[in-house]
Amino acid sequence: MKFNFAIAQINPKLGDLKENLKKHIDVIQQAKESLAEIVVFPELSLSGYCLRDLTMEVAIEKDDKFFNPIFKLSNNIDIVFGFVEKGKDKKIYNSAMYISNGKIVHVHRKIYLPTHGMFEELRFMSRGSEVKAFETRFGKVTILICRDFFHPSLLFLAYAQDTDFVIVPSNMPLRGLNGQRPGIQETVEKAADTYVNFFAHFVVYVNRVGFDDGLGFYGGSFIESPSGAKSASADLLKEQLKVGVVDTEDIYRKRQIFPLSREEDLNIVYKNLEKIMEER
Repeated sequence: MKFNFAIAQINPKLGDLKENLKKHIDVIQQAKESLAEIVVFPELSLSGYCLRDLTMEVAIEKDDKFFNPIFKLSNNIDIVFGFVEKGKDKKIYNSAMYISNGKIVHVHRKIYLPTHGMFEELRFMSRGSEVKAFETRFGKVTILICRDFFHPSLLFLAYAQDTDFVIVPSNMPLRGLNGQRPGIQETVEKAADTYVNFFAHFVVYVNRVGFDDGLGFYGGSFIESPSGAKSASADLLKEQLKVGVVDTEDIYRKRQIFPLSREEDLNIVYKNLEKIMEER
């Protein structure tokens, strides 16, 4: 199956939900005009990243009427966006929502919240605990948010559920310049190269651009197939909507040539993990 997949590399305005909602609506309409059937926004795309004391003010329950304008646009395009979720459990999460035909398909809560150096997420948000592959009209999808992507254990959980697309909304800051390319960009792309090769799924990485309270984000979003080819790539430091043609036959071809999923024995993994946990 071939379809148009859009990545929306935007610069949200910190703490301004209404302004960011308008931007989402504009970009979704552009994606629809480009005949995209799915569009993905970055991490916390509705709120911005460096929220600190603003976190509680921008937290929204997943079924809040605030999202209605986005839901109304999802009749013929699936949409993934990031927001600060006010959980029913009275906790706040860094979440990403997948919607289709006016309905919530899945909400992923970021699991690994960096809290060191420039990062302080655990000071203001709680961590999620579930990696779930869910069905869409394009195949099975797993969402991981930013730092989640650097934990191979989570990618293995996606692989163990026969995931076709790993979608990664991100707020990856610019750091480690090596010539004309940020060092962190090379790290992200090397990780994606490894995952698509061994797990034979697509990686859709959507990073933001712009600045929050002096912290800059480099962009560099992309869609990478199981063969390692990129069907769409966004520039550095620019707001862009990029649309790439995705062919799910690439998954079948890779899994036939490199049949790791047929060889996999999850019972062995499970028994060894049990033993490791017992010995800790």
